[in-house]
Order: sequence, then C-alpha cells, then structure tokens
Amino acid sequence: MTTDDNTSSTEDASNNDNDKNTNNNKLDKILSTLTSAFPFFVLGSALSGTYAPGTLNWVNKSPNLIPNMLATVMLTTGMTLEPEDFTQIFSDQKKRQSIPIGVLCQYMIMPITAFMVGNHFFLKNMAMTAAETTKKSLYLGLILVGCSPGGTASNLVSLIANADVALSVLLTTCSTLLASIVTPILVKFLVGSTIEVSGLKLCIATSKVVLLPVVIGMILNQYFPKQSKEVSRYTPFASVVLVALICGGVVAQNAVSASTSASAAIIGISTVVKAVISLHLIGFMCGYLIPRHVLKMQEQTSRTISIETGMQNSALAVVLAGSISGAGAIASLPGALSATAHSCIGSILAAFWRMKERSNDADD
Repeated sequence: MTTDDNTSSTEDASNNDNDKNTNNNKLDKILSTLTSAFPFFVLGSALSGTYAPGTLNWVNKSPNLIPNMLATVMLTTGMTLEPEDFTQIFSDQKKRQSIPIGVLCQYMIMPITAFMVGNHFFLKNMAMTAAETTKKSLYLGLILVGCSPGGTASNLVSLIANADVALSVLLTTCSTLLASIVTPILVKFLVGSTIEVSGLKLCIATSKVVLLPVVIGMILNQYFPKQSKEVSRYTPFASVVLVALICGGVVAQNAVSASTSASAAIIGISTVVKAVISLHLIGFMCGYLIPRHVLKMQEQTSRTISIETGMQNSALAVVLAGSISGAGAIASLPGALSATAHSCIGSILAAFWRMKERSNDADD
C-alpha cells in the first residue's frame, strides 16, 4: 500500500469519526431539548389524567408498577453518579453543612407554610356549616403534604437543573428516614391528630425505591463506565416520560372521585388547587433564597435545597390521609393535586436554570 493510500484511509476514518460525532451532537441536542420540556410532558399527562382518565388508569392497575417506575428513575440517576460525588460532599465543610440545612428547610419551611396557607384557605372565618368537616379534612391533607419528606422525583429535577444530584439523593434519604419520627410529631402538633407511621416499612420502601436502585446504578457506572455513559445519554428523557406517566396516573386515579365528590363541590376544587400551588411556590422560593442570600451558600447547593424543599412525597401524604379514621376521602385530594403541582413547578424551575446555564455557556 502506498503512502497516498494510507493518507486517504486515515482521512476517511477521520471523516467518519467527525460525521459520527456530529450525529451524536445532534442527537444529544434533541434529547436535551426534550428533557428541558419536562413541565410540558408532566402537564400534558396531568391533563390527560383529568379529562381522559381511562388513558392512564393502566398505570394504577398493578400496585408495583409506580414503585418500579420510580426505582427505574433512581437507577438511571445512580448511573450518573460516582462515589467521589458523595465523598466530596463530606470532605468539603461547606457542602457537609448543607445536609442539616437542607433537612431543616424541608421540615421547617414546608410545615409552617402548610399551616399558614391551610389556615388562610380552609380555616379562616370557617362557619359552623356542613362544609366544616370538609374544610378540616382538606386542611389535614395539606398539612400532611407539608410534613412529608422530599419526593424521589426531586432527584431527577436536580439532574435536569444541573444541581447537586448526590446532595439531592442524600437529602431525600435523610428526610425520608426522619419521616417516621418527624412527620407524626409535626402533624400532631399542627393538627392535633396522631398518625401511626411504620418506620420500618418506610425505611424498607425507601431502600427499594431510592437507595438500592441508586447503589446499583453507581455500581454499573463504576464497572461498566463506557456502557453507562452511552445509556446515560438517553436516561434523562426516559426518566421524564416515566415521571410524567406517574403524575398522570395519580391524577387519573383521583379524577373521577374528585369530580363527583359533593364535599369537594362545597369548597371548590379551584380553592384546593390554589392552596396546593401556594404551598409549593413558597417552598421553592424560600428553599432557594434562604440558603443562597441569607446563608451565602453556593448556587448549585441552593438550587438543590430549593428543589428538595419544594418537592414532597405526595404519595405518602395520600396514603397517610387514607389511614386516618374520620378524615374522609377528601383529605387525600391535596396530596393527589400536589403530585402534579410540585412536578410542574419544579420542572419549570429546572428548565429555567438549565436554559440559563446554556445561555451563559453560549455567551462565554
């Protein structure tokens, strides 16, 4: 083979690599754009669950489907993490301090906000009418949302927002483990009702949905880094689809009962929606402003705490509402609406932060 032939072959191989890289970049850009559209997927799924619940009722047919969906989301999140991501948090004093600050924001901002918002929308000037029981039940449901631990979807939103995913996982885990003690105490203090929460069952459920999948994902990333990196190109968007289906399924499950409930008609669904949205908006806002501007924490850490504070384990709130005798089925409505509200608000915020960084990178 001549020198010219060798040169030609090298140039062809180089061109093929360039074409491949160009195609990969185009695909990555498309996937990134679709991932940034997370709020539209969630909102569309919620609307489908509201107006055409039959399209998403299949999500609720198997009791294991939603937990498995969440576990898959956490598995793919774990594939983006390495042990160094966690060791950096504990080795850095500022990041180490962010763990108790994040947990305190979770269990102080949201319960206090739920108390104030609930009093304003449900208990203020409450007349001794047939609606009194309904208002108290809705107030209880909102308090349960506020006192619940961080939701697992917050880890995905942290990934989309370019926040600290490892810190997000740690904060979700810590708040969930503490929930078996803190949630009943807070609810009893704010409402006066005692809730029995099985700490063991809660820990097992958390391990199945959060810890175990994340650990497996990290192991895959450690021993199969090349394959994990390739798969991780697609997993953020796949996770978006899964979370959207989960939210739509929760809404579909409650759509029929909410629309036909006489007690809900007394108060007005719009009032419950306003209360739930207000709770989460204040949670996201205070969860960012306090760490960032009061405590002077890093931007990435402040974003993470904001997301962890504003996004709750709404499914737990729904379950706990159903376990309280005399509360009525309407008490689970705030939790059902919360699943969509915090996902939409959180994803819009994440998309904003993501696009802001892309804009800054383009300027640089």
